[in-house]
Amino acid sequence: MEHSLFAPGITKIGHNAGFFSCCSVRLGSIVHHFNTYKFLPKFVDSSFQFRLYKEFNTDVTFQYFKYYNDVDEVIEYSTDVDYHDTKQFTFYKNLDFEKINPFVRKYFSPSKTVEDRINRMIQKYNIDFENTCGLFHRGHDKCTEHKICTHEEKLEQAKLLLEKHPNIRFLIQSDETELINKALEAFPNNSFYCKEEIFHMPHNPTGLIDYTFKENPEDRAQNFLAVIHLLAHCKHLIASAGNCDIWILLFRGHANNLIQYFDGKWKE
Repeated sequence: MEHSLFAPGITKIGHNAGFFSCCSVRLGSIVHHFNTYKFLPKFVDSSFQFRLYKEFNTDVTFQYFKYYNDVDEVIEYSTDVDYHDTKQFTFYKNLDFEKINPFVRKYFSPSKTVEDRINRMIQKYNIDFENTCGLFHRGHDKCTEHKICTHEEKLEQAKLLLEKHPNIRFLIQSDETELINKALEAFPNNSFYCKEEIFHMPHNPTGLIDYTFKENPEDRAQNFLAVIHLLAHCKHLIASAGNCDIWILLFRGHANNLIQYFDGKWKE
């Protein structure tokens, strides 16, 4: 596992990039230890991770996630778990959620601070998840990693879903200002986004939000994590492939009602 060190009972991760890239490698490192030694690590050291979201070289993991030893989740080895951080570029209905979900619950359950933010946003935006579709688009430099769809292609999928569910409301999340504006224009009466909690900017194929907005990094990341949880709770989801996309599904715990742009085509 890249940027990770292992010994029986210990996993130390040094990978740094975007928030959910860090999460993907952290999860992959824990699973790798589990597959190798047939038991969970007693200590997971992420003190060198999440550098874009902290001011000092400390372990800020538990600003975002519950301390794993406080989570009542028993995971015993029977067979290897099929997960690696490269799973971000796969068709998510093929993920083995039954095996992966316990790891997500144990190591990535939201902290009390993030839970409070999730609940505040639900109230603030009056979200009825049963009648909401998460519309997610990660743009900017993601196009350098793999093929992504256009804004118009993603909005077309939303229009098709609206024809089937006329009362649906779209929760929009994107790092690209253009996608947000186009979605609000296309669905003026039944779309919204977490305006005061997220950051976005005009399309830049080499740009990254975290390098553009640097103030209050923990607050910014906690809000983003909370919004990803909101998307995970939506009845329907329109997404693509990437670290953010896969974590919506991992928090969701299943791929039901997913419309995914993958390998140059839309799949359900």
